[in-house]
Order: sequence, then structure tokens, then C-alpha cells
Amino acid sequence: MLNTPLPHITRWSDLNGVALTPAENIVIDAAKAGKRANIGDTTPTTKTEAVLIRAPLLRYLILGGCDECRTQAAGVEVQGAWIEHTLDLSFATAAGPISLYDCHIAARPEMMHLKLHGLYLNRSTLPSGLNAQGVQVGGDVFLRGLKAKGAVSLSGAAITGQLACEGATLENADGPALNLQRAQVGGGVFLSGLTAKGAVSLSGAAITGQLDCEGATLENADGPALNLQRASVKGGFLWRNVKAVTGRVNLSSAHFADLADDAASWDKCNDLTMVGLTYDVLHGSTDVLERLDWLKKGAKNDGGFHPQPYEQLAKVLRESGHRAEAREILIAKEREQRKTVRARRCHKRHWLKSILSPRNIGSTIVDIVFRETVGYGYKPHRSIFLLVFLISLGAYVAAKAWDAGDFAPNSDVILNSAGWQALADDRTAYPNPAATWSDPLGPGQDYETFQPVAYAVDIVIPIIALGQETAWSPSTNRGWWGRQLWWLEWCLTALGWIVTAIGAAAVTGVIRRD
Repeated sequence: MLNTPLPHITRWSDLNGVALTPAENIVIDAAKAGKRANIGDTTPTTKTEAVLIRAPLLRYLILGGCDECRTQAAGVEVQGAWIEHTLDLSFATAAGPISLYDCHIAARPEMMHLKLHGLYLNRSTLPSGLNAQGVQVGGDVFLRGLKAKGAVSLSGAAITGQLACEGATLENADGPALNLQRAQVGGGVFLSGLTAKGAVSLSGAAITGQLDCEGATLENADGPALNLQRASVKGGFLWRNVKAVTGRVNLSSAHFADLADDAASWDKCNDLTMVGLTYDVLHGSTDVLERLDWLKKGAKNDGGFHPQPYEQLAKVLRESGHRAEAREILIAKEREQRKTVRARRCHKRHWLKSILSPRNIGSTIVDIVFRETVGYGYKPHRSIFLLVFLISLGAYVAAKAWDAGDFAPNSDVILNSAGWQALADDRTAYPNPAATWSDPLGPGQDYETFQPVAYAVDIVIPIIALGQETAWSPSTNRGWWGRQLWWLEWCLTALGWIVTAIGAAAVTGVIRRD
């Protein structure tokens, strides 16, 4: 009887003269009473008559039986059975839920486009996988603790409830271990504690609830370990406490309402793609260094840099009030983007010629200036600090030059006057002729009083004129400090123009990015 197949059963009379196993008699009585058929407490490892149920009989009961043997609305519920032969329910409509707990289902169940009210395979074993493409479930699908070899395919499924695979072990050497491509799930998808050897594919899936991958172990060295390309998760994507990831994690063009993650889980991903990924709220660390490590892994498109993940993270951080962190992310994006552009030029030409080319040198200098002056436009206030530094440097050197007597009035009339000539020609008696001449009791008492800070402001900030630069000028013929200040003025004036122009553009919004 163990290897005797049953005929195709549509009526009770089809079983006339057929010897049934004890397990089959139990499942018939339980289905008629709307109760669970308790065949065993654990998943059987050996096929015996005590646990054997043949697939044609099970199919007959799942589809509602007939007038002589009517299945109740609770459906068929079996625990601890060995189900032999192929359970083919494709394109059929089940009379109620299908509950096969702790069952060994020897052949791959065929459930393509099956309509039913719930599918429960908790702790069962599927040595050949499951084909449930396009299945329509008006309730939940529970695969908790399921053990399967071969693809578990629910691609294109429509599930009004949740899909729970907690603690399942799925293995497929020839393709995806769990296939949910284009599936529509009205509840959440729970993959917490899942162990998958083979791809877990949810590309194009639409999930109303959350997608939970906490504690999962995903392994597919030859391809994607997790494929969420163009998936939509209206709840949260939980990527926390992930145990191990081998293979690519593809999040490109996916959308999550919430992203709840941790750095340790992303660190386990050696191949991450998230170009086009969008999310509304971030529930995780806002540490800039951690997030930059994450972005460097995933902001790649065909091996090249892509700015979109940086922009997305900055947008979410800014909207949640983390404006300083958002600016740091955008600055990092500019730095990586410009670095990528220069690297592409090096690939087109000999690397040494590219590095030494005027274009590369010029772009590098411009890049450094924009980064250090206003943080690529995201930190316009930095230009103020640079101006303060330049003014402080100019004021220090100007004060030294003044104290050394290396200044003179910036007027031909005064320089040729007898009063100035008398002071300038006698350096022994007048070591600092400019100070003596402009002393309140000196001949130039009514002339512009020298002030080193005001003098530095005059030479550094081009839009400000305090009269100091017009009145005084360093002398290159008097001493060392005068010569240094004369050369320094050129540099400070040039840098002042650059920093002031860039700072003004950033503040007024011409190059501001935030």
C-alpha cells in the first residue's frame, strides 16, 4: 500500500474498493468534522502506513469533497503526516485554508494560481520546494520553521494577510531559495531568523506592511542574496541584527516608508547596490562616519559612483532636523563626485599625463578652493573664518612692519615734504619715522592714524575701504618686515577677492546647496 498510487478523485465513489491507510482515515474524519487531523507530533522521517497520506485524497478534501464527504469551512488541517505523490492544486479553488503542520511533503506541491483562504506549512519539510506562482490567498501564508530544498516560489502571488517565514531554512542550488517577485502582500513579510542558501528575491513586490530581516542569514555567493529591486514597502524595512550575508544585496529603485537599520548589519554586506533607493523616515544611526561607510558601499552604478544615495540620505536627515549631518553628507558627495570625474579622465589618457595636465591641475585647485572656503556651498559661514584668518595674518605682519619702522605715508606730497625728509633721513634719531611723523605732537598729527587691523581689512576685503591702504604703504627699502608685507599684500588681496566672492555667492544662494 505504501507505493500504491490513488486514482484521480472527484467523488466519494472513486474510493470504492481502495484500501486507505490509518492516517488517511483520520484525515477524512477530521475534514468532515472541521478539526485537525493529528497524525503525529513531529515531522516524520520514515514513510509508514501510520503517517502516509496520498496526494489525490488530500486534493479531494482540500477542494471541498462532495456530498457524500463534505469538507467543513475550516479546511484541511493535518499535523505530522507523510504526504506522498504530487499535490496538484493548480488553477483550482480550495474550500478553505490549507494547514499542513510538521508534514513531510515528498513531491513538490503544485499550486499555481490556486485560490484559497490561507496557507500554513509551519515546520514542514519540502524536499523539492513549492510552486505557488500566482497563488491568491485571502488570508495569511505561514512558512514558519519550514525546511525546503528547491525553490519556494510565490512569484506574482496576491496575499491579503501576512507572509511569515520566521526561522525557515530554504535551500536551492539552482536558483532562488524564496521567490516573491511581483508579489502583493497586504500585511507584512517576516524573514526574521530565516536561513536562505540561494537568492531571496522580492523584486517588484508590493508590501503594505513591514519587511523584517532581523537575524536572517542570507547566502548566495554567485548572485543576489537579497533582491529588492523596485520593491515597495509601505511599512518599515528592518535590517538589524543580521547574522550573515554572502552575495549581493540589491536595493536599487526600492522604496521604504521607514528604514530601520544598524551599521553592523550593513558591514556584513560586501556587495551592496542602492542607487535609486528612497525612504521617508530613517530609524537608525545619524552618525556621519557610519553613514558615509554605508554610502560608499552602495552608491555605485556599474562600478561607478552615483550621487543619488547621498542626496536621498541628506534629504531625510534635513527633513528630520539633522541639518549639520545633511551638509556633511552632501559635502562628501561633492568630494566623491569630483574625484570620480578626475579618475575618468585618467582612464582616457595616460595617468601621468592626466595628472599633470593643466585641466586636471586647474580643476584640482578649484576643487580645493571651493571645498575649503565654503564647503562646496554647503558651509558659507566658513568663508567668514577664512577672512578672519587672512585679516589676522595681515594685521600681525602689518603691526610688525609698523613697529620696525617700515611704513611710509602713501602720498607723494608728504614724501617730498621737508618734514618727512628730515625724519626719514635720520634713522638713528628716528627709527620709526612714520610713527614719529603721525604722533599727536608730530608734523603729521592730522594725517590718517595707522591701525593694523583696519589696514588688514582694507587689503583683504575688496568691498570695504577704511582709508588705511590709501594712507599708508609698506617700504621695501627700510627693513625685512616691510619687504614681507609688500609681497604678502598681493597674496592677501588675491585671496580676499576669491574668498569674498565665493562667500558672497554662497550666502546669497548662487552656489548654496542647502
